[in-house]
Amino acid sequence: MQLKAILFAALTMFTIAACHDHNHEDDTTAPAATIHTPTENESVSGEVHIEITVTDESLHEMEVKVTKDSDGSTLYEDTPSVHDKTEYDFHEHFTPVLTEETPVTLTVTVSDHSDHTTTKTVKFKVKP
Repeated sequence: MQLKAILFAALTMFTIAACHDHNHEDDTTAPAATIHTPTENESVSGEVHIEITVTDESLHEMEVKVTKDSDGSTLYEDTPSVHDKTEYDFHEHFTPVLTEETPVTLTVTVSDHSDHTTTKTVKFKVKP
């Protein structure tokens, strides 16, 4: 049991160290993020389609979240694996459970290995 804990700790430290080795000193630009759909102020009925493209020299992490504007509660969240990619197309669908038209915000946050972060948002409405 103790050997498993030691091996897990060593693997975790190696993984973290290997990720930090990706630091690109010549990378001075933040990742680019484009939200294709939904669009600003759009009204969506039922199923919500989310389409996003992100690019960078070496992507690290990405988070996609849809929250209610009224209370900040999360309706949808995903953290797709973009590690070491230079381009990633995100295409997902979800159907929120709502009883009335609800203003929401889609937030996309993407970072690269040089600690640059880009955040984009789109405000739209979801109808049941």
